[in-house]
Amino acid sequence: MAIPSLGFIAGPDVLKEEAALSRKKVNGWSRSRKLKTFAQGADRISKTLKSFPPALWKFKPSKEKWCAGEILWHLADQEANLYVRLRRAIAESGSSVSPYDQDQWGQKLDYLSADFKEALEILKLMRRSNTVLLKRLPAAVWKRTVNHPERGLLTVDSLVGMNIWHLEHHLGQMLKRQREWKAGK
Repeated sequence: MAIPSLGFIAGPDVLKEEAALSRKKVNGWSRSRKLKTFAQGADRISKTLKSFPPALWKFKPSKEKWCAGEILWHLADQEANLYVRLRRAIAESGSSVSPYDQDQWGQKLDYLSADFKEALEILKLMRRSNTVLLKRLPAAVWKRTVNHPERGLLTVDSLVGMNIWHLEHHLGQMLKRQREWKAGK
């Protein structure tokens, strides 16, 4: 199944330079385009996963690579982190947020054994909640910030742009797992 492109390149096999250009392109989008694209993110994941047979959800091409279900849990946890980061930027502009180690979360929270459908529901709920919040904000609020210890000062606008790109990157990773699974059949 082909998912329509958003007009930029993302995924695990994209060169760092291309990924940087894609992130820059998304950051240059208008607020309305970002909102529309952001709002569609969880549905893009859901539509892709509907075409995956159950065996594909747990397929790992190697021990260190995440399967589609683990990627899905990562996206759900990232959306939960975004939920907090957006609200902190809006309510406590300039305050600090914590980074997290995605590999530690995946391992210690045992993504592989967790309910993948639950992760999808969490992703949908959080994305919907984050979208509703963003839609009701005046444009000036999109300039409020949080301080990330690894990424520096991030505006609401840049958080939205980063998360549009991030979700598309992992959608590309899921589609790569699908190709790898089909090639190994």
